[in-house]
Amino acid sequence: MMGGLQLFLVSLLVVSTSASHICLETSCSSFNVEADIVLVVDASNAYDQATFEQIRTFLLNFVSSLTVTPLDSQIALYAYGSSAQTVASLTDGSSLASIQTKINNTLKYQGSSERNLFQALSKVQAEVSSMSGLRSSDYKKVLVVLSGDSWTGNTVIGSSMLTQLKQKFNVILSVGFGSKALANLNSQLPQLTTASMNTFFAATPDQLTYVSAWLATLSCPNVQFSTVSPAPTTVPTQSPSVSCPLATLSYDVYLIVDVSNKASSADFAAMKTAIHNFVAPFAFGSLGANFALVATGIDSQLFFTNFHNGQSRYDVLSAIDTLLQDDQPGQTLNLALSAIQGYLSQPTTASKKVLAYFTSTTAWDVSPIATMTALKSKYGLSPMAVQWSASAGTSDLTNLVGGASCVNVVSNKAATATWLQNKMCSKVFC
Repeated sequence: MMGGLQLFLVSLLVVSTSASHICLETSCSSFNVEADIVLVVDASNAYDQATFEQIRTFLLNFVSSLTVTPLDSQIALYAYGSSAQTVASLTDGSSLASIQTKINNTLKYQGSSERNLFQALSKVQAEVSSMSGLRSSDYKKVLVVLSGDSWTGNTVIGSSMLTQLKQKFNVILSVGFGSKALANLNSQLPQLTTASMNTFFAATPDQLTYVSAWLATLSCPNVQFSTVSPAPTTVPTQSPSVSCPLATLSYDVYLIVDVSNKASSADFAAMKTAIHNFVAPFAFGSLGANFALVATGIDSQLFFTNFHNGQSRYDVLSAIDTLLQDDQPGQTLNLALSAIQGYLSQPTTASKKVLAYFTSTTAWDVSPIATMTALKSKYGLSPMAVQWSASAGTSDLTNLVGGASCVNVVSNKAATATWLQNKMCSKVFC
């Protein structure tokens, strides 16, 4: 992350979400949402015309899932490319028929190489007001930014305009859609948002269904609505069986966690505890370790943990502790590896880049081995795997990380935290 950026973070979620268990953990359905929702959509050549039409379909499906009336949800829509377009105001979007017409007839594909998000957000800041349909504080205010590639124009991150938007809206969400977003916006999109779990990366159009449900969940009443101060975290003492002082290790650590239903609920909770215990004794921040976190199941989500942005112990441990388990199988590890490439490509003072993959399954949708090999070669990434359940193939994990000595097998899972810590102390990987 860019150093020095000050974010207005809403702390622990009332309902915690990840990409692949959307809407399963909340009693609020999209029909119950009462919010003013402003959508800002990339209309540039980040996508071809056919893909943009799939975005149009996604928007139509999303608004159709809501109850759109002046007393329920209202939708405003903006688009950006070489210029910013006001497609619909909140007043325009106070009836379903009206917003559907605007999406179908007014929203235009620009196909430009420019993606002037700053201009679009400036229009949002200037135009979204009571004069254009913004309602009282009784209604939740939600801003959603969908991007397909890196932005042009004035810098958004760190701008006073973004600060003003974070004061105007209760929740700001960002969606990275497509392979270019995964490659080029990993560090930027989370910095637009108002909470650590508010960025969703979707690689392909079929994943937009999950985006729609995720947006509805975070638009529900009382989800991320109030700000509370995080409780302080104490520095735990490392195990005496660990062979080096962990506080001296300035590593970049990439945590990829299987959240599928392949583990029992109790086993999943035990895995989270093991990850917490692994991470907790390190020093954090510019002189210590930095941790990135990706949850992977039927989809993958990169969590915002203030990676190289003044990261604290609380940033990481709170994200780990609030991980939720899916109710279905699925393992998109290749997508998860793509999600961390933006971080891997950034200059770093870390002495080592390591990855720890915790899983109860190797039933990957796409083989991740070629991608992992490429990351090892290009970025010097050193992967380790934790076989949390016997349903994850030992040979698959060995092939993934490059050797059996970099796999902690299920029979040793009780010692997962110290095994990983000693592996990092030894600096011997596969």
